[in-house]
Amino acid sequence: MLTGMEQTGNRTPHNQSDSSFSSGNENETSLDRERLVELLSELRSLLEDYSPWWYTEEQHRKIESALDR
Repeated sequence: MLTGMEQTGNRTPHNQSDSSFSSGNENETSLDRERLVELLSELRSLLEDYSPWWYTEEQHRKIESALDR
């Protein structure tokens, strides 16, 4: 199950029907991509900063590759 973060930092269930990602027109698709790139960049930063033991070089390369597209 996907979770979202409230401002308190507590995890709350994420309802798929509340998702703002849609398969609408080209402008929406462009905004969706921008949001996904921003999210992936933030996740990359967290992984790089905290370096969890399970974060492998292969995963690092996959993230970098996805962000370079």
